Parts: sequence; structure tokens; C-alpha cells
Amino acid sequence: MSQYPNPKIEKCASLKEFLDSQLSELLPEQDLIIKNHLNLIEYLKSESPLFIVRKFKNYTNRGNQYFFEKNQFTVSDNEPAFWVFMETFYNSELNFFDLIKNQIFPIAFAIKKDERLGNIWRTIGRKHQNFSANGWKHCHIFQCSPINGQIAHEDDLKRRCLRLLSPLNHFPFFSPRKYTMPNDYGENEKCIEYVIWWLYNNYYTEKNKKHFKSFVEDQGFTMPIKEPKDIKIEYSKKNENDYKVPEEKNLSKIDNKKTEKVEVMKPRNNSTQNNLEINYFKISEEWYGKNIIITVTFTAGKYAGSTYQYNHDEVYNNTITHYEVLDSWTDYGWFSNSKNIPKIAHRFVTKII
Repeated sequence: MSQYPNPKIEKCASLKEFLDSQLSELLPEQDLIIKNHLNLIEYLKSESPLFIVRKFKNYTNRGNQYFFEKNQFTVSDNEPAFWVFMETFYNSELNFFDLIKNQIFPIAFAIKKDERLGNIWRTIGRKHQNFSANGWKHCHIFQCSPINGQIAHEDDLKRRCLRLLSPLNHFPFFSPRKYTMPNDYGENEKCIEYVIWWLYNNYYTEKNKKHFKSFVEDQGFTMPIKEPKDIKIEYSKKNENDYKVPEEKNLSKIDNKKTEKVEVMKPRNNSTQNNLEINYFKISEEWYGKNIIITVTFTAGKYAGSTYQYNHDEVYNNTITHYEVLDSWTDYGWFSNSKNIPKIAHRFVTKII
């Protein structure tokens, strides 16, 4: 199996330039995209399908069994969508009857301990590692799980499952984990509108356009007649030696009752280590293995003015199993907290006098 293409180094000044120069070789073969899309529709129309949908409010235990009226479903993170995209890219025709009956694709990158009770899906983990490692983000044309959205009827389950698993709904873009960008273009509404127009007018052949258009319009989106305004894009590969990054929001809160009191002592100063001063707690896949000693002085919350220090890799090694299951880690490769040291990290952090 050949590797997924690496991002090209040359700069593209606009979204159109990127799509024209790179997207065709980054997408699966279009006839197979359509074939697997239709195979999924055939499964969803069958008697008593098991719907696979992205986790959402009140339904967050990945791989657990849920019901809406007489319809059975389970929830996932982005792993099933990513798996379908990559298998289609590598020229696999997918039989969803077999895939779901035998639980062949992963339901999650990893699951937490409290998700194991009631779990009905055995396959966990990631098969295709080089995609995100090489700097790509797996994006959706239409959001898989509308924020705070509730299930209204059976067709809603079908729509959610189709958005998650259909290769028609997927495209790659530069990952914020590897590239510095003013915003996440893969989540930008105007960018996605342009991607839809471009796919319809520049990628799909006449015989396949009808399937793409039908999918798009079934999501309540009107296909643009005229070309939308092109969008300027700015991006640069992150410098591996550049550790200073802007403050980020707290993406999640981890509570662990088995914690120890933070030790209080004078700061370490080791010239053989990389010292980084920031105003938020953070562990990052990008920083791992770089021997970084981090000094945090909080500027917000009740800990404002307090200073802490920690060995990044020590905290990473002892907390990663808690953070790697979060969507934020899967999407961005980091966790941060701008107001305090999470309890789970207390025993690996030093409070500075």
C-alpha cells in the first residue's frame, strides 16, 4: 500500500489554487467514491440497520447501544469517517452490511474506562497513521453532529450516518497541528461552500455529478450556480524550534480524585533543556520528545499570578491516556488550560516560590 501524498511545499495564495493544484490527487477515485456512497445508502435502506453516528449531546459513550424508537444506533468519534475515506482512497469497495455486522472499522481512536460498560463494538484504534502525521486534517463538508442537535425522526439518524460514513462528505486540508494559519480553513463555512462548488464543477464527471448534487441538496444546501468568491489562504509549516504559541482555550476538564498536592520549590534552570515561559498549562504532541521545561504564570482565573513549572514529557507520559481520547487531541494534538493546572497533572508539577 502506497503512502498518502505529503503536503506540497509550494505556497498557494488562494483556496482555488490549492484545490486546482492538489485536491484531485488527495481524493479517492471518484467512481469508487460514488460506489461506496451508494453501497452505504443501500445498507441504510435495509431492514433494521445499525446506525453509526457522531457522538452528540446525551449520547457520548462511543460504541454503546442506544435506541431511538425502534432504531438501534451507536455513536463514535471521527475514526469511522476517517477509516472509510482512507480505505476508499486505497481502492477498497466497501460492503457496509459486512463492515457493520462484523465491526471491522474502528468506532473510536480510544475509549475511556466509563465507556466500556455497555460497549457493543469491539474495534478500537487507528489503522492509517501517516495521514495526520504528514500534516493533513480530515474535514467534513457537512457537520456530522449538529451542536446540541437532538434526534427528531428516523431520517435524522440516516442523515447523520450518511454524513459520517459517506466518502462524498470528506476532504483533506492542512492541519492546524502542523501549520500556522489565521483560522482553520477546513471548518470555515465560506471555504466549504467553495469546496462544494469546486468539486461539482471541476472534479466529478457528468455521470457522477448527479449523485454529488443529490447528496448536497439532501442536506438542505443549495448548489451555487455561479462560482463563489475565491478565498485568500495563509499558511506556513510550524517551526519545530518555535515553542511560543498564543494562548488557547481550555478544551476539556479532567477530574481525578487520586491526586497529590503540588510541591513548592525554587525553579529549575538546566541549560541542556529547552525552557519555555507561557501563561497556560499545555501538553502537545508537537512538543513531545524535545526536552522542554515549561514555566506557567497564570494571568486569568483564581490562580492568576501563580507560577508553576513542569517537565513536559513527564506530564505527557503520565496523562496522555486521559487526553488522547478527546476530540481536541484527535483534531489538534494538544490539550491546554488557561486557568489552572488540571488535577490529574498536580503530582508532576512544581509550584514556584
